[in-house]
Amino acid sequence: MEFLSASGRRVPVEVCRRKGTRHLRLRLGHQNQVVASVPWHISDRGVAKFIATQRDWIDAQLAKVPKVSTLSDWLERHPQMSASGDVFQIRIESSTRAKADYCFDGGASVLVLRLPVAEECALLALTRRFAKDALVCRVAYQAKRLDLEYSGLSVRDQSSRWGSCSSRRGISLNWRLVLLRPELQDYVILHELAHLSEMNHGPRFWALLDSYDPQRVTHEAALDAIGSELMRVGRCCK
Repeated sequence: MEFLSASGRRVPVEVCRRKGTRHLRLRLGHQNQVVASVPWHISDRGVAKFIATQRDWIDAQLAKVPKVSTLSDWLERHPQMSASGDVFQIRIESSTRAKADYCFDGGASVLVLRLPVAEECALLALTRRFAKDALVCRVAYQAKRLDLEYSGLSVRDQSSRWGSCSSRRGISLNWRLVLLRPELQDYVILHELAHLSEMNHGPRFWALLDSYDPQRVTHEAALDAIGSELMRVGRCCK
């Protein structure tokens, strides 16, 4: 299903039918697709009719959201990544090796991404591998500093979340954290580590997070300001 915007742009429509859903709701996903959450019994024709009534709202939302960006385009504009509390400049090189890998240069201030093939998916896969290595180390460092224990860490391609913490003390982080400034990356990590003690977002949680990150309000605002744009990076390669 597609939506034809006022400008003539064809926008994919993702229909999510869930038992228990009582009303039709629309939002834009991070691939700038229209996501329709609808009751189980509503037909595609009914969804299309509802979307047609919301044309003005959808057009207004499409005009406001950032464009979906490839990782290579993002790195061309912002050639840096964060790890271990530091910022590394990025250099992408072609390689004769069989597999993509990365190394450090320039007195360990430059992260070199070496790719056998100049393809977007290869760059994305290597960046996600670097993100896993970097975030595993950073979470371990912060947890040890705060005398906290967690059961495991996964680095994934979440559709909207920066991170989560399960009741089993497992932490999951978004690979795009390496595209953030170090203090914002640490804020997300500290947020999830705070959930090891407080699983909800009650007053005790925020008080604990304030003790972990005294600048958390500033960091939250900075993350909110860039989050919508960054969540749309790397959605072009599937």
